[in-house]
Amino acid sequence: MASKEENKTLGQVYQEEFQPDYYIKRYYSAIDAGNEFCLKNLHQFFEEECGQKKNTVGVAKKVLEVGSGPVPIYVISASHWSNSIVCSDFLEQNREKLIQWLSAGHEEDGTWLSYAHFVAQLESENADKESAFLVLDRVRHSVRSVIPCDVLQSDPLLGSTESPFDIIISVFCLECAVSSPKEYPNAISNVVQLLSPSGHLIMMGGLEGEHYCIRDRKIPRIKLTREMISSALEGVGCTIVTWHELPRHLRPPELPIDYTAMFFCVAKKMC
Repeated sequence: MASKEENKTLGQVYQEEFQPDYYIKRYYSAIDAGNEFCLKNLHQFFEEECGQKKNTVGVAKKVLEVGSGPVPIYVISASHWSNSIVCSDFLEQNREKLIQWLSAGHEEDGTWLSYAHFVAQLESENADKESAFLVLDRVRHSVRSVIPCDVLQSDPLLGSTESPFDIIISVFCLECAVSSPKEYPNAISNVVQLLSPSGHLIMMGGLEGEHYCIRDRKIPRIKLTREMISSALEGVGCTIVTWHELPRHLRPPELPIDYTAMFFCVAKKMC
């Protein structure tokens, strides 16, 4: 007979075990090659997709981040081009942490300054440390709301009227939200239906990994491959237009994660 612990759903495990402060301290205490990989590729995508003009904030693109967690850094580049950004997460504690940061002043920016400075330098050769504060202020002004999200539901935004979106960003989310590889295509489908025709889905995550740790608890994730991602996207009418990988050994070895490489994928909705 299965134990009470074994009968818990993955969602229940997250609700009980995931601690935003620990997660930030453990995985984001210092910028590393993996963070730079994500931020550089996001910057390049938005610069190419949204054009070279630097004073067009908010005129066109509606952006959604699926699975924001308690982390504001993956919408930094988006905030240069859009003031219509929606962040979302399954966990109430993550949403509260992110809302707390969005409504705070510079005294709460310490953890994120190195990330903002890195992006500021991508945007301008003349960026100094003060630019990091300005970039984080820009994020605060660009995020319109932080809402609940469950990618296992056919309506992931749970009744919100925000969709459709021109661009959806999802970082280390979908492969961690599903309990088996069979659920992965459905999660992709649920998210893609929030995209406008010709919209873009940007995903970043880990390949071949089976867990990551929150304190002493191993949080399971599916063993994701490029073939699984390609198949799921093709099944919902999306085509991969950009694919990059970063070998695992370029990240700090002490991070409690077991994937073999990070990936950055941009897919376009063709219908």
